[in-house]
Amino acid sequence: MNGVPERVARALRDIPIGDVMTYLARLTEHDRYQASLGIERAAELIASAAEAIGLAGVTVERFPADGATRWWTFQAPRAWTPTAARLEIRAGECVVVAVDHAAQPFTIATYSAPARTVARVASLRGDVAGAVVVVDPADYARPELVATLAARGALGFVTDGPCRDGLPGRIELDARTSLFGFSVTAAQRLAIGEAVDAAAHVVVDVDRSARMPVVTGVLPGRGAGEVWLTSHLCHPRPGANDNASGAAALLGVAATLRGRDLERSVRFVWGPEFLGVAALLHDRFERTGAGGRPVAVINLDMVGEDPARCGVPLVVERAPEWCPSIVTPVAEHVVDAVFAQTAEHAGTWRPGPFYGFSDHALFANFADAASRSPAVQLWHPGDPFNHSAADSLDKVSAIEVQRAVAAGAVIAELVAAGDHEPLAPVVRAWCEREARAAADVAQRYEPEHRAWSRRLVDHVREQAAALLAIAGAGPAACTAPRRARGAFAGRWPGPFNYRGLLGELATADRDAVMSLFVADKRNYAVLTHLAMLADGCVSRDETIDAASLALRYPIDAAVGGRLWSALLASGWLAELP
Repeated sequence: MNGVPERVARALRDIPIGDVMTYLARLTEHDRYQASLGIERAAELIASAAEAIGLAGVTVERFPADGATRWWTFQAPRAWTPTAARLEIRAGECVVVAVDHAAQPFTIATYSAPARTVARVASLRGDVAGAVVVVDPADYARPELVATLAARGALGFVTDGPCRDGLPGRIELDARTSLFGFSVTAAQRLAIGEAVDAAAHVVVDVDRSARMPVVTGVLPGRGAGEVWLTSHLCHPRPGANDNASGAAALLGVAATLRGRDLERSVRFVWGPEFLGVAALLHDRFERTGAGGRPVAVINLDMVGEDPARCGVPLVVERAPEWCPSIVTPVAEHVVDAVFAQTAEHAGTWRPGPFYGFSDHALFANFADAASRSPAVQLWHPGDPFNHSAADSLDKVSAIEVQRAVAAGAVIAELVAAGDHEPLAPVVRAWCEREARAAADVAQRYEPEHRAWSRRLVDHVREQAAALLAIAGAGPAACTAPRRARGAFAGRWPGPFNYRGLLGELATADRDAVMSLFVADKRNYAVLTHLAMLADGCVSRDETIDAASLALRYPIDAAVGGRLWSALLASGWLAELP
């Protein structure tokens, strides 16, 4: 037998959870912008801890942060550390509102332009030239807002648009913007808006000396190939769950696996989200080609959410259907065992389709099938405090972090093992559960989508048969999509990059796509699925249908058509002759 319950019990005993939570707390002290002095300090903290744990070859690779260097279609971040960020709104001698990023996290918009000025406060409906503009949440949601403010000559803006739980939320501007932005609470924005003849006293000082750090270390195995565990290190402070929890959990996995007899090496990677992995993979591919890709990937992102405070379950995000692997059933089997052995504590888990909102997407989303690695993710989507100053230590559950560490360690241990035959029963049982789950989903969409529901049941049966066929090849099995007549093909280098694609579109097309993203974040995943699945489909409609079956819900035809048009207009997808 595969011994998963025993492995889980051992992992839960071996986790130095006190150390993990200490690392987590220390990470929350730093503003970890993607290329900043704060993330450099966080990287040094991680590297020091990794060396103390006993990882081999611990390095901090520092990549350019010039806003120009490219890794495939991914553009380097621009170094940006706010050394001072203060806003005072004064009406005569009265200070109406005073905010300081040093005391109120998330107050300054990322990539705000430097400024030392006194300017009038203006409404968006009036003359904004040379002013600091007060923006309400409805206007903040407009994709074209920032471009409009810059074109009308505004100096900056203040808004409570991204406010969460009564605290400021994240604003991220273009790295070359001429504007500054301040994120405030609803009460602060209302007070500013009601102040007659108010003046804004602004100080934004920026340091641009940092580089982009990526930390790596390895537990060596006896044979060839590596399993990677990844966790992004970035985000403004406190960022307790997103993603100090994942970064600290990776250290816990390393400590738990230390001393284990591994057939394959297990590599740990911490860096800025998307860009850090893109830079690391690009350099590795430049040196070794696609042979340098990992055997499989486990990503930990937002793994510590307290069930009582955050109200969201842990989700095992599956490897995408264009990169099938028994990593998915193994991960779900392990997580189920972890929750069974910690059932006295609150919290639940569920499986989820591949969305690709984090670093794991970069490993699977190559247009070239030979470059792909199967990747799964553990995360808590729907965290109500995410991307805000409310993402603080009081929202973190030590038992939830411990569960993630145990799951990550056991999944990695099983994937890194040389003999996968004992896992065949796990795959078979998973396929049986999937067939039942598909029937339940199909029932929910009856009778309105009866034909789609029937296709879903057949599709899941076909996917299960394919997975059983490759189960003997181990979790590394990753096959190209089916080819009917192959009418379309991807034309992007490296991993799929929706930001890079948007940069190829005309302004109107880009705004239309961004509006779909704002309306439903799942449309990011729809775009990726269309890009990846088109290579195995004949028509646009067939590709949209294939994406809907993979995501387990019918995709609105207008949404699918708009995203398909964007893929063609960008040149990232081309019709074959």
